[in-house]
Amino acid sequence: MKKAIKTLFEILAVLMIVLIAAAWCCLKRINKEDYRKAAFYKHELVALELIPPSPVSPPDSVQIGWSSVNLLPPFSTPIAIDAKRGGKHFDGVHDSIYVRAFVFKQGNQKIAYVSADLLIIPPTVTHLFDSVLKKEGFDNSNIYFTATHTHTSIGAWHNSYVGEIFAGKYDARVPVHIANCISTAILQAEKNCAPAKMGYAEYPTHQLVVNRLVHEKGKVDSLLRVVKIEQAGGAKAAIITFSAHCTVFHANLMEISADWAGLMMTQLTKSGKIDMASFSAGEVGSHGPYEASKNQEEEARYMASHVGEVVLQNFDSIPTHPISSMRLIHLPFYLRKPDLRVTKGLVLRPWLFNKLFGDEQVYLNTLQLGDIIFAGTPCDFSGELIVPIDSVAKTKKLHLLVTSFNGGYMGYVTDSKWYTLNTYETRTMGWFGPQNGEYMSEILEGMIEKAGIVKN
Repeated sequence: MKKAIKTLFEILAVLMIVLIAAAWCCLKRINKEDYRKAAFYKHELVALELIPPSPVSPPDSVQIGWSSVNLLPPFSTPIAIDAKRGGKHFDGVHDSIYVRAFVFKQGNQKIAYVSADLLIIPPTVTHLFDSVLKKEGFDNSNIYFTATHTHTSIGAWHNSYVGEIFAGKYDARVPVHIANCISTAILQAEKNCAPAKMGYAEYPTHQLVVNRLVHEKGKVDSLLRVVKIEQAGGAKAAIITFSAHCTVFHANLMEISADWAGLMMTQLTKSGKIDMASFSAGEVGSHGPYEASKNQEEEARYMASHVGEVVLQNFDSIPTHPISSMRLIHLPFYLRKPDLRVTKGLVLRPWLFNKLFGDEQVYLNTLQLGDIIFAGTPCDFSGELIVPIDSVAKTKKLHLLVTSFNGGYMGYVTDSKWYTLNTYETRTMGWFGPQNGEYMSEILEGMIEKAGIVKN
């Protein structure tokens, strides 16, 4: 009996040692170092300082073209987000999905703006653009990527453990298919380039977006932002951003859909006022659609019709003017090592995070078109952070549109004061430690400061 008890205690001791060793290998204390003291921040400031001054623009005005390409593949895929769909493939099409592209040309310079009806622009797709359109003059240095962030689009585009949780089992055909559709849209848009004018307007909205993170305790960016493009021949297009998530349709829908934003774009093009409407997710972090109905179909129609109504009521009155300058800045965004929390004070060690999530370099970018400037982020960027950044833009006499999902992904970036909350956005999806809201905002403001002087 004594021998059996001794053996049991020895086994328990070994198990305890193994568990402690495993915990030590896989977990560590959270890094609370102020980002301003960290090496990655100093590295970022150097990169920001090295952005050259705006070059002298050619005398020609900017020409603009646009195009859309259907994104449905000739094969089935899981639906992204897949987390509650169990890897099942879509079994129909509720409403179709598209890639929409704009090309801006001035002299020998050209820039593409892309929005896709996808959860994000997957890094597996972004990497392909190091080469896929190189001969045609496009690569990651002159393409500005955005997504609508629909949660009911094609998946199977990320080859990692967590990527498969979000997008289903990886299928190498999917990134290639997405890249081909984007390439086709860009090239068609370039062929359609013609002299054009642009204008900007923003409109406050009511009962269309809520703070889903902290509700009435937080801020809400309710502004609907609209860029109007008008070719000399009379054709018109719109680029629209808004902060409400495209999350009306949930896991019980097994059909492909572009969610409320897709329905809204269809309504706008059918109106006869707009030849192509393009939507890009704005600062959707912390922001969700206002729930007017528990019925998903009714809710989608509510969001689409009410957002579309604001655009249509005001579109004709948006003044336009020729654009005399354009520039895209593409800046690496350096981060602390990943700090995904499993408890209040413990995080996964970086090697394990990278094993589960993949290890991707992310970047920030700005696209200036005259007095309009887009700022692209590799995350669900929170609308609670927009006001100070917008203030910097206003001092430069610029109209700012912040977009999420620019081709990389680092989780959610929220207001730092909510970091300790045990919520989906702040803990589950807050992958790189505290203060990222302040840090990213500071660098975006610095990039906007680098913008050229508005001449028109």
